[in-house]
Amino acid sequence: MVVKTHPLPVAGAALLALLLTAPPAATGQHRSAEARAAEIGQQVNQLSDRDPNAGRALAWSASQDFRKEGERILAGRFGLQALKLDAEVNAWQRLARDALAVRGELTNELDSDGIALFYNLLLHAQGMLGDRDSQQKSVKAYIEKAVAMSGEDSKSEIMARIIGAYSFLETGDTQEGFIRLQSALRHAAAGINYGLTLSEYTTAAQSFADSGQIAAAEAFYTEGLGTNAAKIESRELATLWFEYSRFLQRSGDDIDATLRTAQTAREMLQRQYGETSEEAISGGDNLASFLVNNGAVASGLNIQEEVYQTALSSLGDQVPLTWRTANNYAEALRMVDHPEVARGIDEDLLKLRIAHYGHASIQALVSASNLGLDLLALGDRDGALKAFEEQRKIGAEIADPHSEHAAQGEKWKEYTKAYFLRHARMDDKSLEEMAAIKDWRSAPDLMRIKTAQLAAEQFEMRDDTGRALTLRQEAYEISKGAFGELHPLTFDALLEVATTHMRRKDAETLQSFQQLDEKMFDWMLREVGSSGNRYVAETTRRLADDMLRAFGDFAQSSPEAATPYAGAVARWKTMESGERTRLRMVAETTDPDVHRLVETVVRLLGQQQELLSSGDVDTEVRQILSELKAARDRLPKSLGQNIATQSVEDVLGTKAAMVDFFVSSRRARNGDADSADSKLQAIVRRKGEVPVIFDLGALGAIIKQAAAEEDPDRRFGKLYQSLFGPLKDVLEDKTQLYIVPDGALYSIPFAMMKTDDGRHLDEAFEVHILTREDAILFAPRRDGPIPGEKALVVGDLKYQHQRALPFTRREIHEVGNKLKAAGLDVVSLSGTTGMETPIRKASADASIIHLATHGFFAADADEETTDALWRSGLIVAGKVGAQEPDVNDDDGILYARELMNWDLSSTDLVVLSACQTALGDPSRIGNVRGLPTALAIAGVRRSLLTLWSVDDEGTANFMARYYQMLTEDKLDYAAALRRTRIEAIGGKIEKASDPSLWAAFVLFEG
Repeated sequence: MVVKTHPLPVAGAALLALLLTAPPAATGQHRSAEARAAEIGQQVNQLSDRDPNAGRALAWSASQDFRKEGERILAGRFGLQALKLDAEVNAWQRLARDALAVRGELTNELDSDGIALFYNLLLHAQGMLGDRDSQQKSVKAYIEKAVAMSGEDSKSEIMARIIGAYSFLETGDTQEGFIRLQSALRHAAAGINYGLTLSEYTTAAQSFADSGQIAAAEAFYTEGLGTNAAKIESRELATLWFEYSRFLQRSGDDIDATLRTAQTAREMLQRQYGETSEEAISGGDNLASFLVNNGAVASGLNIQEEVYQTALSSLGDQVPLTWRTANNYAEALRMVDHPEVARGIDEDLLKLRIAHYGHASIQALVSASNLGLDLLALGDRDGALKAFEEQRKIGAEIADPHSEHAAQGEKWKEYTKAYFLRHARMDDKSLEEMAAIKDWRSAPDLMRIKTAQLAAEQFEMRDDTGRALTLRQEAYEISKGAFGELHPLTFDALLEVATTHMRRKDAETLQSFQQLDEKMFDWMLREVGSSGNRYVAETTRRLADDMLRAFGDFAQSSPEAATPYAGAVARWKTMESGERTRLRMVAETTDPDVHRLVETVVRLLGQQQELLSSGDVDTEVRQILSELKAARDRLPKSLGQNIATQSVEDVLGTKAAMVDFFVSSRRARNGDADSADSKLQAIVRRKGEVPVIFDLGALGAIIKQAAAEEDPDRRFGKLYQSLFGPLKDVLEDKTQLYIVPDGALYSIPFAMMKTDDGRHLDEAFEVHILTREDAILFAPRRDGPIPGEKALVVGDLKYQHQRALPFTRREIHEVGNKLKAAGLDVVSLSGTTGMETPIRKASADASIIHLATHGFFAADADEETTDALWRSGLIVAGKVGAQEPDVNDDDGILYARELMNWDLSSTDLVVLSACQTALGDPSRIGNVRGLPTALAIAGVRRSLLTLWSVDDEGTANFMARYYQMLTEDKLDYAAALRRTRIEAIGGKIEKASDPSLWAAFVLFEG
């Protein structure tokens, strides 16, 4: 049976009230009748409150009396009121009898709205009596009356057909009602009443959906969208799309189709009602919630935040729709592990909703529960218990017999108490009750998941790993069904399954970790690579850290897992699919036009990854995404598809080894000591060997212990022992060392480290510092100056507010002369010509760029509001003084953020002979966020930078010798630096023998 949601029954009382208060005519006789009608109406209302039948009798009598007096309008009003009172007491037989008796009179006394209400009442009564013949005759009479009053195909006729159809549906004749309703809607669709047609299709679909008849509802939605009325955009069409999207979210399983529908609805609502309207806000909230709940968390969270801010600014913070958007925004934040942000929102919402809806309201209950979850995640036991107790009290006050709100609040309290004492053994009865909650269908899905996982921990304490595994697998299935396979909550659940397999030493362990790694990485590429959100970017790496820490523990004891784990670490450190690597490999073999296009795609991929992973989503990012799509579309379809990427082990020589450092941080969990400390691993790769994994300990402790040594030699000797000492056996016969740092290790001067026999690292090994593992594939390519190519030398600049660097004049003179002597075409910029725009133009197609100037990195700035790429850069010549960080070619500052957008794809080497150019914030995607990141994204193959401030004269001398090694001794870029440093250590370069100078320089190859 369909429960009718058509407007007429809902509005019946209001319509009747309108009819009963229609304005009187102006005659004195009518004024007297109107006065009597008002008095009788008051008596009818008073009687009806006590005895509806008595009130009905008075209204019916008044109707007959006024009819005799010729007061048609008053007779009609009281006649309808009497019939309405019949319906209230289910006096269907009397209603049908009396309505038929006066049908002719009443339908002549009422306007079109009154006639609609009259037939609605009559048809319902006949249907309830099962008198189908009379019901069909009444429908026919109603249609004929509508045509007589308004004409064929009029709104009145259409509504007569529709109301007649609903009367059959309401009274149990579903088949007849469906046929009639479909016929009525198709009749409407054939006409020109487009707005009415779409509105009634929407109502019909909602009616069937509400009664659980999903197929019929789907049919009405799709048929409505296929009508001529749907070919013209309108508010009614926007509403139909919106309701259809909500229907698909509740009942459909085609995520892509649902997403397209929700996007269409939102866009149309924005156009039809305005972007700040309640309708558009509802459309955006609907779309965002769908995206978040189905794993598209980054794009969903971006839209949800935008919608919430729009609601706040346009509607204010005292409007229920704003509260709904706030509630959904906080829910999304919790899903990506940011309860600290959600908490403030939920605290305010709880107060606002109680004040507006009252304490015993479902809205207040939801906010109390959400606040409890925030506080639970933040480790506030007492606060969480207080919030869940509030939930329990509200649930008890609501006293809904069809829900278990109070019981849910009580269960959350039990879970909270057990969670904070989970290292203590629960009694058997409490444990079984906790384990059983997963089967409680009235419980929220999150509760079912968390209680199952907590119970699993308890069973592991009892060495019952079989029961623990079953519970964790069930938690995973619940999460997968509720939130989808690609969702942070589901990843957490699957990680617990994998770690349980590991503890049990199950054969499925490796497969579980590989499956989780693959799913998470695919999700990351979609989320970080297409939308970007600052919260999601943080959560993505934290999820990866949790997974990789457990995977690494397994790989250390299981050799078969070492290679898959090493590959996973390499992928997660770059957060790339390998597309950039494949494109770089084929770029050299393509024709020049394709080569340039490939370089453009590679640069744009780097910009996209950097900006989206940092959550810096703005208009520029969207422009980059658009340019990237256009460039990709122009690439030959088959380009790079059949390229087989070599492994690190394939490329390494027999005397070479790669040490890939990896820093992971496990999310802090209440009751776990030092759970959030960063752990450092070293993954050693050698030719023809399985990777060897070393746990080196907590990175913070390693650095702290080394820093405690006052003597620099002892300090860096201890650092060497911590980082390379455990690797001694596997590096014993190696002479070539490729180091891939991570996190804070990018700021460590590896050149100052000494081996056990007292040699500096450069004296013991041929060292290469790579920014990513796959850089080893490109390190031998174009690794020295090439005669005939272009070089740019910049220095001796005229600054606005910085002190001059007099020795840079000699530096660029000597560097330029050596490069010219080697056959390069040298362009020099100095004085006022060294402004940002001339430097950028001269950089085009330069294979070597040397800049001798001031550099900076503002480490003490507010990292929350100022991005590292705006806190690092170079000082160049300028016309105006710098203000706030911004894109400005004349301000005398070349920020890393600006440099990132340059095209330096032709550049083999950039030398920034300046202070602090290698510094930046630790990055979540390899390298260090600052000038090193900017240069790599711009396309530079190698960058020679400094870790701290360096002496002007000593730097000039060091650089002169470096370029002499390159051009006269024909050494490659890395070897020339190594030889120059060794000479400086030996005192052979004037004013460069102190470690503060020679150790400052680092060559990043990537």
